[in-house]
Parts: sequence; structure tokens; C-alpha cells
Amino acid sequence: YADWVREVEDLARSAPAEGERYLGDAEGGLAPWEVGYRNSGGFVAPAFAGDAVSGWAPPERSGAVWLDDLQVRELEPGLHPDVVGGWWFPEDASVDARRLTDSLRAACVAAGVHLLVGPDYRVTALELHGGRCGEVTTASARYAPADLLLANGAWMRDLLPLPLQPHKGQSFALRHPDPHFRLDRVLFGQDTYIVPKADGRIVVGATVEPGLWDGDVTPQGTVHCMNAAMRLLPALADATVLESWAGLRPTTPDKAPLLG
Repeated sequence: YADWVREVEDLARSAPAEGERYLGDAEGGLAPWEVGYRNSGGFVAPAFAGDAVSGWAPPERSGAVWLDDLQVRELEPGLHPDVVGGWWFPEDASVDARRLTDSLRAACVAAGVHLLVGPDYRVTALELHGGRCGEVTTASARYAPADLLLANGAWMRDLLPLPLQPHKGQSFALRHPDPHFRLDRVLFGQDTYIVPKADGRIVVGATVEPGLWDGDVTPQGTVHCMNAAMRLLPALADATVLESWAGLRPTTPDKAPLLG
């Protein structure tokens, strides 16, 4: 994965002006084309007595290791005193999703991809023949693709008769004022995840709200995420809230993939 990240960053860095416009500013010690790749010891799933994590076991092929209460605090000293242990996934890494999206766009331009972006290119219909797409209709034109990849999430059901519904998720970003604050690894708890980013931000999420299509951030959703995160990592109570947002996850009725 690290090799792929370097390839994307190298292409994005070499992008012409058409691709550079997709890149953001240099901030947090990162160049505009850098995706914020972090590999600082994997991630940890801390467990409280009797919660869902304490009774869960990952697949053997995951490479996860169970740590007791002392061992898990050696990795992350800031965990709540009531944490009884946790699963450690030492090989996992993370990126900044926004920066990755920007760099991918620039890298695509550098590789010769022609991007059609904006309301004029919104796909409104697919013409299907024999299990293949023969034509794509947008708001301004029609295209006959040799191959087609659909990646429009919960809105895919607007184009294909698929049983998809959104699960809304509210999240927010923090920054801790204490220069000695330490969080090296991603934390996944029963009701929250906490992700340290390469630029110093800490992303916290996320609610699971089935059937909602709006992108609103609500007090109830924010409080739910904050309480769960502070229970896991109490020092977050002193952090500053930088921003909040909501997104939609595409979900099937049984939460299993659609094949065929």
C-alpha cells in the first residue's frame, strides 16, 4: 500500500496545471500532493468489560494480537483506566481521505485521464444491453464507454434497481492544545473511532443513522460521538473542535455485498 501511495503522490506532484487545480494548499507540514499516509504501529481496538469489543475475535488471517490492560496502555497511555485490553492490528496504516481524493484527481490528469466534473456531467441514465452498459447519458451529452465503473455510493439506486439505502454518519475533527498529547494509533471502540492525522488533526466518528439522506450535523449526533470518544480517550475533553460534517454510507438490507 505504501508503494501505491508513493506512486499517486509522484504522479500528482508532476501533474500539469489542469491537475494542479485539484490540489489543496501545503499545510500541517504536508506538501499539496501528499496524502497524509501514516504507518505508526497499526490500530488498536480497546475493550471495556462486557462491551462488544471484549466479546469479539477477529479472523485469524488478520494478524491481530490480543493485549491485556497493561500491554495496551504501553501502546496508548491515554486510554481510559477502565479499558481491560484490546486487539492490536500492527500492520494497518491510514491516509487523509480528502487529501487522497485531491491527489488522485491530479494523478489521473498526469496519467492522461480527462476528467469531466460538474453539473453538466451528472449521469442521469444508463442504457443496458445483455448485462453491459452501451451508453451513459449525462445532463449535457451521451457517451458509449468501452468499460464502466460506477462509484456513486447510496445514489447508485437512482441508476440501477438495487436495494441500497444510506446510513448517515456524523463526524468531527479536533486538535489538542497540549504539545505533549500523545495518540500514535487509530482507535476503534464499540461506538466510536479516533484517527490521528499526519497534519495533527484528530478525526472522530461516527454515528450510524439508517435511511437519512441529509448532510446535517445535529447536537444529538455530535454529543453521541463526543461522549464515546472521551470515554475511550479522556484527554479529548480538552481538545478544540475544528469542523464537523456528515456523509452517507451505501448499505444493503443485510449489510452484505451485492453480487451477480
